[in-house]
Amino acid sequence: MESRSHSFVAGLFVILLVSAAIAGALWLGAPKGPKLVPVDLLTRHSVVGLKADAPVRYRGVDIGRVESIAFDPRQRGEIRVRVDIDPAAPLTNSTYAKLSSQGITGVAFIQLDDVAGTQGTPLVLSGGKVPQLEMQASFLETAEGDARDLVLKVGRVATRLEELLSEQNQKRLMALVDSAGRTVDGYGALPRELEPTLKALPSLVQRAERTVDSAARLADDVDGKLSVVDTLATTATQLSGTTEDLRRDTLPRVNAVLDDVDVDARELKRALHQVNARPQSLLFGLQQPSPGPGEPGFAKNVGAAK
Repeated sequence: MESRSHSFVAGLFVILLVSAAIAGALWLGAPKGPKLVPVDLLTRHSVVGLKADAPVRYRGVDIGRVESIAFDPRQRGEIRVRVDIDPAAPLTNSTYAKLSSQGITGVAFIQLDDVAGTQGTPLVLSGGKVPQLEMQASFLETAEGDARDLVLKVGRVATRLEELLSEQNQKRLMALVDSAGRTVDGYGALPRELEPTLKALPSLVQRAERTVDSAARLADDVDGKLSVVDTLATTATQLSGTTEDLRRDTLPRVNAVLDDVDVDARELKRALHQVNARPQSLLFGLQQPSPGPGEPGFAKNVGAAK
């Protein structure tokens, strides 16, 4: 009877101990902090090295964990990485994700950042629809692509160098070198051929100086003659003005004086004619002429004559 009671107590103790251990594990393993929200990262680049439960960081600050990695059934060839993120993280619609690695360990994690120089609208992390962000190529993938392009370019350069250094091109290069040597030899003989010309150059310079002096004197003569021509032109202009004044003012006056002289001459001629016909007119005056038709006394003179 006593042994059964000891077994019961031992069994009860074990049950209580297991219950306490389960309760402690549940209490210690309970998530702390705010409830995380899901965000989908979409990419067509490689995610090699990324595992589930990998950290997600925003500018180096832990804000969540990777939940799952799988292909998107709706977009062929696209990878969907679902992460759980703290809703307090300052994500915007310009935030992008990039795969990074931790030091020399090579453990991959997701780094979030915003496009430089942009201020996007805050990303809504609560609600029924899961937000989506773009995941760009990692640094290693970009470097691998650049290295591949570099290798291809180096290969093309090597191929061109091989073509350039072919036997046929080498013959052409040697022919070009021989031609350059002959050209240099020709240039070496050129000073000897130019020596007579260089000796005659001082006399040629003197002749040129005399020619320049003659041209200067000729230019001075031309300037003097042009001055005379300018003076003649000015005089002709003045003479033209004087002629115009003579035609416009003096000639009408001269014509009027000549008309007056003509009238006086006719009067003088008539007076001399009357004096010759009647010398007594010098004492008694000139006889008035008989009135003409239409003048006073014309009709009476006609009646008297009858």
